[in-house]
Amino acid sequence: MNAPRGYFASSRFAGDGFFRSALESSPDCVKILDLAGHIQFVNRNGVELMEAADAADLLGVEWLSLWGDAERPRVAAALARGVAGETDRVMGPAVTFKGVVRDFDNVIAPLCDDDGAPVALLVTSRDVTEIEAARRAAEQREREAELQAAILRSANEVARLGGWHCDYRTGLLTRSEECVRLMGGGPAVQPLADGLDPYDPEDRPRIALLMSRSRPPGERLHYEVRFTRYDGSRGWLRVFGEGVYEDGVCVGLRGAAMDISDEKAAEETIKRAEQRLILALQLAGMHVYELDFDRRQLTHHGSDDALFERELVFEDLWPGLEMIVDVADRERVSREWEVAIAEGASFRSEFRMSRADGREVWVFAVAEITPDDSGEPRRVIGALMDITARKRGELQTLDAMARMQEHETRQKLLLDELNHRVKNTLAAVQSVAVQTLRDEGDMAQARDLFIERLLALSSTHNLLVRRAWESACLHELTESTLRPYGRPYALTGPDLQLDPNFVVSLGMALHELATNALKHGAWRGAGRVDVEVSETAGGDVCIVWRETGGGAVAPPTRRGFGSRLLERGVARELGGRVTLDFARSGLVCAIRVPQGPRLQVVRVED
Repeated sequence: MNAPRGYFASSRFAGDGFFRSALESSPDCVKILDLAGHIQFVNRNGVELMEAADAADLLGVEWLSLWGDAERPRVAAALARGVAGETDRVMGPAVTFKGVVRDFDNVIAPLCDDDGAPVALLVTSRDVTEIEAARRAAEQREREAELQAAILRSANEVARLGGWHCDYRTGLLTRSEECVRLMGGGPAVQPLADGLDPYDPEDRPRIALLMSRSRPPGERLHYEVRFTRYDGSRGWLRVFGEGVYEDGVCVGLRGAAMDISDEKAAEETIKRAEQRLILALQLAGMHVYELDFDRRQLTHHGSDDALFERELVFEDLWPGLEMIVDVADRERVSREWEVAIAEGASFRSEFRMSRADGREVWVFAVAEITPDDSGEPRRVIGALMDITARKRGELQTLDAMARMQEHETRQKLLLDELNHRVKNTLAAVQSVAVQTLRDEGDMAQARDLFIERLLALSSTHNLLVRRAWESACLHELTESTLRPYGRPYALTGPDLQLDPNFVVSLGMALHELATNALKHGAWRGAGRVDVEVSETAGGDVCIVWRETGGGAVAPPTRRGFGSRLLERGVARELGGRVTLDFARSGLVCAIRVPQGPRLQVVRVED
């Protein structure tokens, strides 16, 4: 069989809620083995099926040790194929912790890492003890019935039959010694009416009519009837007879009687066995069928209602299974069926049923094809088993594994992103601290400046958090930075979409410009600040900070943190150019940046 390999990216699978829930919900015994075959995980149903006191009794146990000596080579070979990355199936008896032998149907599949290398084995074991017991019992009953029938046939050939004669002229019934013994005693000669006494009252009129009626030559008498022996025991008789003629006139009957009590008992036993087998098949969700090619007849028993929507006929199962296989699986199953016929091998397959009601039903199908002397099929015996619940469990397990892998991938991405942001933030804090302490000789003043800059950095981070750290707009950044100062400013021009790193850089730059305006520039007096955004003919973006009305401005005697941040840090981060003009009318800071994925003009549709 072919099944998808499980992909597995974490050694913490037993602790993952999705994965554990899927495994625990399976009605089967689900285990995870390491590559050495030791049990690393078993679900609750597995603990119960193995009759262990606790899951701890199974953890670390070598799974192979739970099998008998006769089964271990096959199980070991299946494990080896699993370690090699193949899915295999093995069925056989295993011993529980209480020493009880139970039959298990096991599917062994590799769990692989992202590179496709097996890292563990997923073993799903279904308890099929009752099914196997029913199958073996049915086979035993069939063998016993065939043996009994053979014995009866042999006995019929060699048995001495009890003879009898009915004379219409005298009205007497005469029995041979063997017939008297067969009847359990009674007289050898008696009136015909008395000879009917051993039969049940409801049968006597019918038998009397058959015995007394004159019949033409060649017409034979044949009937089977229940009777009571003269010793009081009950049995069945098969009676044969023919007319006795004198001068062309039927004057009586003569024939033989056979005790068929054992044959009737065997038929009843077979009938009850068939009824029990049908009940067992229905309980197990199985359907057994036989194709007789001589009569082109289909005989079948089992859970018809669960699998089929109508009564099956011979042509539904021969020459192919197309009539019962869903179109999605039809091509594959047809190839498997053709190979089995061509090679004279057993047919085994799993497929979805073709149903008009749209309900998805999975079956496991097996068939043995018996050829005649010319190699043509003479008889096909097969079985179909409803495995819908198992397939749903497998799909749920695979879905849970996929969700777990997706969760781990998403978690890793989040951790990587968080690590990257923390590193960038720490680097920014370190740079602010170093630059602030280097520029200011007064520690108290340096501390205040450092705190202000950290608060500005925090404000920018808060803005990004509200935007899920994806991006932010320049207008929103400018408003959130300048509004707290309560001084006059204006923002004109198109808005810009900025990536997180640009937001941090421009946020710090706006803070430094605003602080400078408050201490040394336009906001120290009655002046104002204008922030102008424009787009050049070449597609670049210009951001101009312009201070006016604050009195004469003199160039600084040294370059401080703010100047270095603008002329070096911002220019480098944005990939553009920054100029500072300390004109007497007020500071003008011009930032020119090329557009790209990290900085774009927001287009407003009319």
